[in-house]
Amino acid sequence: MDLKKKLYNKKIFITNDDGINSKGIKVLKDISKDIFSDIYTIAPEKNQSGKSHSITINKFIKVKKKNDREFVVEGTPVDCVVVGLKNIFSPKIRPALLLSGINIGVNMGLDIYYSGTVSAAREGCMNGLKSIAISIEKNKKKLEWSGIKFFLPKLIGFILSEDINNSYFYNINFPNIPWKNIKGIKLTKSGFRKPGSVTLMKARGSNIFIKIPSERKIIKKAIIGEDEYELHKGYISLSIHRVDLACTLEIEKKIKSALGKIFEK
Repeated sequence: MDLKKKLYNKKIFITNDDGINSKGIKVLKDISKDIFSDIYTIAPEKNQSGKSHSITINKFIKVKKKNDREFVVEGTPVDCVVVGLKNIFSPKIRPALLLSGINIGVNMGLDIYYSGTVSAAREGCMNGLKSIAISIEKNKKKLEWSGIKFFLPKLIGFILSEDINNSYFYNINFPNIPWKNIKGIKLTKSGFRKPGSVTLMKARGSNIFIKIPSERKIIKKAIIGEDEYELHKGYISLSIHRVDLACTLEIEKKIKSALGKIFEK
């Protein structure tokens, strides 16, 4: 059975953090239309990059219905996921998959704690959905979408077919090169790239203005197996993350032992 026949009748939920009018979400919708029949797009009204897992509480947010399958949310990516699952879908009609992206600019290393794209996937995972965050490298070259168009449907089919419980979500980063130049796909671990490692400063009178750029230089200390290293070697980076960030059993045992000693008489 080919991929399209296997997946066609599944409902999917598309969102992002770059906003409803971004090029990335348009490309993602076009790719999805080739393999899914029922696509819902619920995305922020404006760019929400760097909003992490922020959620709007104790305040009404506006949701604009463009049609039966497309909604614009005046809020964060996590707001979009909550609105979609609680107010647009129903307990009986749930999507089989959440796709967040395509973010223009990679989300690697410690970016996963700051990224609205990744946080939308995390929120989907927290609600029991298979969820994937998707990003493309941003550099001085023109954006090259052929790698995503060729490989993403295969990766989606693979993830939906794998028997991995939904307490894990996926983060995929594509190099900005033609699909024929992509060397393959690597399962990677997160490196140490993060926003805030570089700041820009301007002074105006008695005021100082600080800017944190979204794009950073390549970390030269990245090592084999880390997302940033493999991406810049021409590979697609696929990393898998847990919603449960609890410590390991070894650390838990050590801490319990230490806590017990505090109350020794």
